[in-house]
Amino acid sequence: MIIREDQISDRVKYWVKPDIENRIKNGEIKAYFQSHVVAIREEDIDVQTPQGLITLPNDFVLAMTGYLPNFGLLENLGVQIQDDEMRTPVYNEATMETNQPNVYLAGVVCGGLQTNKWFIENSRVHAVTIIQDLKRKKLALQPQSV
Repeated sequence: MIIREDQISDRVKYWVKPDIENRIKNGEIKAYFQSHVVAIREEDIDVQTPQGLITLPNDFVLAMTGYLPNFGLLENLGVQIQDDEMRTPVYNEATMETNQPNVYLAGVVCGGLQTNKWFIENSRVHAVTIIQDLKRKKLALQPQSV
């Protein structure tokens, strides 16, 4: 593993991080911290490490760059972002609707930069919540029969 930071990020999902750290500690996974890939060739890669440039044999590269919300899109839509370290978007947890009418959030984006807070297993309810709110709004627009 080639890791730009000096440790596995706290943003890695809480059930995955200890397993990765233990495998690194036990030597099952070789990790190069504070490092980055500078060249990829058919059978090897060059990695810049704190100790200098190294060449490693390599079969394939998985570019796992992480996820960051598109704050520009949210801001262009007028979605309010909290003035906190995690840049958490403002939304109604009961409906998932933002401060902009009919603009809803679901999944990882709800945590802003805290990308380890929401994932498929605990955000599936977001879609159901949004659909329920849209149905409620549609019913409210229908003329009432006498």
